[in-house]
Amino acid sequence: MFKRQILFVFNRNSIPCSPLSRSTTTSSLNSSTNVDDNGRQYKSINKQSSAKHLYRNLFDWHSHLDLAKLLAKNIVYNDYGLIAISKPWGLGIHKPVDVVNARINPSNAEQMLNNQIFGHPKYSIASVIDLLGQLMLLNHPLHIVKAPDRRWSGIVLFSEQKTMENLILKSIRQAKSQLIPPMRFYCIVNGLIPNVEIGRWYEERCGIRLTDIDELGQSKEPIYVSPNEMSKNIRKSGAHRDNKYQLGPVKSAAIKYRVLAQNPDLAVSLIDLHTTVTKWSTIQCFLAYKTSFILGDTFFSYRVKHIFGQHITMATLKQKRLANWRHIDQSFEPLSRKVCQKLNVRSNREIPLMIHHYGLLLPKLLRKLKKQKSSSNNDSGQTNEKNLIKMNERQSDNNCDDLIIHTNVNHLPKHFYHTLERLDLNIFR
Repeated sequence: MFKRQILFVFNRNSIPCSPLSRSTTTSSLNSSTNVDDNGRQYKSINKQSSAKHLYRNLFDWHSHLDLAKLLAKNIVYNDYGLIAISKPWGLGIHKPVDVVNARINPSNAEQMLNNQIFGHPKYSIASVIDLLGQLMLLNHPLHIVKAPDRRWSGIVLFSEQKTMENLILKSIRQAKSQLIPPMRFYCIVNGLIPNVEIGRWYEERCGIRLTDIDELGQSKEPIYVSPNEMSKNIRKSGAHRDNKYQLGPVKSAAIKYRVLAQNPDLAVSLIDLHTTVTKWSTIQCFLAYKTSFILGDTFFSYRVKHIFGQHITMATLKQKRLANWRHIDQSFEPLSRKVCQKLNVRSNREIPLMIHHYGLLLPKLLRKLKKQKSSSNNDSGQTNEKNLIKMNERQSDNNCDDLIIHTNVNHLPKHFYHTLERLDLNIFR
């Protein structure tokens, strides 16, 4: 009986289908099952929830095998011993549940909310990595090389060799030294960035600084550092004597961004953002300074307010004591009523963080991988002369030395894709 169930699961998931067809098929199956079990009234409620609630039960895997097969379907790159997989939102890397200390970093404290809507995350990538290697028929165990935040969806890098991590990190450091943003993201934001043209690239060299928001220094908050302030002294001498709040070190970032689509009626946008730094909530903090906050961001959304339709950036929480500071002000809702109605949510807290890590640029990495592969082939005596000639021709071109990993439209999360549809921002049709 167990073997028949396993075969049925493999055969059912081997049928190729688009994300839209999978969602419609799932909803139709759920509606027919509910009619048989609970009658006509429950069927109508299920249709309404499946049609309107985009963010209910996002963790739709129920076993290690389901999760491993889902990751195996989302492979976007597999060559030279390097594997890239687009992970779903909320999936942990090493732990299934994120334990966040609000006092240390309050910007991360309110991101994983409303488990009754999103569902409870089950398992993690580390718990199914061995099963994933078996499904891919690999000879060696997989290792996690580079992974994004659990609150993002997007690219996770795996390798069968632990030494691959050093090559990846060295390539990223090389990109940062050349001011080339290697990490690429899609962000759905509430707000319109002023004085920008749709489709035009803008580059900025800025910084992110952690500052104390309480007198005891137990809680810190990231703030934006403008390009003009980057040349100033980032730590004042004797700041602890003259000022209660010390100026922390600045982490410099090279950011390149463009607006892909806008909806002026709803004041929402789709932004393509490339950055060299993601630590200290750089993406959220930068966009908040641009009078736009990412949908589902429950911390930096309170820095952006609008007065008579004009979005402005508010001051930080610096002058408030930690004991009197409420992480979420229930009386203030950053989203407009139109956006809430379009997404069928009551507040911004019912939306997952809309950041998708869709691309990665690794300078000069492809040349090293080719050399490593050719040396291994020479050692085993299986080198093909034609392949070596083609490899040498490609190495002559510098553009072929950079490894660029991109996800396609089929690997966009379903909730991300349907959010673009609801807000009339979908350019991936």
